[in-house]
Amino acid sequence: MLFDMQNNAVQVETGLAERPWLAVATVCLGAAMAAIDASIVSVGNPTMQHYFHTTTSNIAWVSLTYLLVLTTIVVLAGRLADGIGRSRMYRFGFIVFGVASAGCGFAPSLGVLLVSRLVQGVGAAMLQANSVAIVTSSVPASMRGRAIGVQGAAQAVGLAIGPVLGGFLIAAFTWRAIFLVNLPIAAIALIVAPYTLPKDPSGRVMPHVDVLSSVLMAVVLVLALLTLNPSLPGHQFWYVELAIAIVLAYVFARRQGLVPTPLVEPELVKILNVTGGVVLGVLSFSVLYGIMLLAPYYFEWVRHQSTANVGLLVMALALAMTAVAPLAGTLADRFGNRRVAVGGLVILAVGSLAIYLWTPLIAFGLTVPAMALVGAGAGVFTPPNNSSVMGSAPPEHLGVTGGLLNMGRSIGMSLGQALVAAVFEIESLKGGYYQGFRAGAILVLAIALVALVLQWFMPKDTGNAGHDMPFLPD
Repeated sequence: MLFDMQNNAVQVETGLAERPWLAVATVCLGAAMAAIDASIVSVGNPTMQHYFHTTTSNIAWVSLTYLLVLTTIVVLAGRLADGIGRSRMYRFGFIVFGVASAGCGFAPSLGVLLVSRLVQGVGAAMLQANSVAIVTSSVPASMRGRAIGVQGAAQAVGLAIGPVLGGFLIAAFTWRAIFLVNLPIAAIALIVAPYTLPKDPSGRVMPHVDVLSSVLMAVVLVLALLTLNPSLPGHQFWYVELAIAIVLAYVFARRQGLVPTPLVEPELVKILNVTGGVVLGVLSFSVLYGIMLLAPYYFEWVRHQSTANVGLLVMALALAMTAVAPLAGTLADRFGNRRVAVGGLVILAVGSLAIYLWTPLIAFGLTVPAMALVGAGAGVFTPPNNSSVMGSAPPEHLGVTGGLLNMGRSIGMSLGQALVAAVFEIESLKGGYYQGFRAGAILVLAIALVALVLQWFMPKDTGNAGHDMPFLPD
């Protein structure tokens, strides 16, 4: 797709990958690797805490450092990739991620481990900012939804097998194996990437980047993540952080319209399908991760079930996402992104309602379908939503747009968990754990319904048909 921001014209794109599905498969390696790493580390936290003779607060930074770096620079990574080449940036991301994984695996101290995790977050940002962008630029528009669905399924597979794989590796070897497992995946990707990823246009140079805008965005996102997680170690006074974040966000937004090389092009933000899709992504991931936080509390504190049963619930959710994502993408290519996205949010809301209706005596076998419905809803919604966002973006800004999508996902994860945790804690103190669970569940259901209403009023996908794209007013 070629998109002219001045006259809103949409034309047919050329320069697709020679072997589109091999390019998608290579991107899936990166998606699965990053997802495995995100879910596998939490399993190793107790073991690492014991090994380094440290506190729970200190070991929490192993996950927090990675999340903060990934979220704060993913848009910048996309901006750079739009200039120097997305395939080149993706391959370099594999190198950085692989080297950092080796640093984590052989870390002699907690300090070295944290620095390595920081670098690993940089590599993950390079991969995640460009994954959807490469898929979008590699396949024809008629196959985009299916391809994005396959990429989403790879992420879900990584999320599902991460905890199981982590437990096996720690039991069979040591905690170091949960990081070293990334090395063969990165090596395979580096070998096949030059032959499968689309060729970058020649003559690309490092783009001019407004350094102050990059710093402002990083500071805003760090403060926002800390505000959403006030229980995280090492900070307090969340209300001060929130106030500063709001002020700096306003300064950042104003600056984008004043500098010649903005980090986020203002005209990109005005495209309703882009901005709305990112917001809907935040809401959907808030529901998904809010439930992933809430369900274990219900089973362990209300039902007094084993951790193994909780693992089965999370796996049911992830496997449902894996199963339906490619199908959802195919349906979106045939019937349109908006229709399938609405259907996904309906399923997500029904699953949230089913979880709200759990009682202290409900049979375990009846809880698994509810979790699977939530996973299926997210799996049906995400591919068409991502396809709509990427299909509406100008090709020269696909990297930034992919970065915005991934940034929204990280914010949604933190937002959902923070809101649910706060409501659960407050209501549990008032009336017990079950009351806390019900309050958290009704909040999640409300977010799902808000997302459904917003999606219902989103414009139809007109970009692929050659019509004017809907823009937000100035």
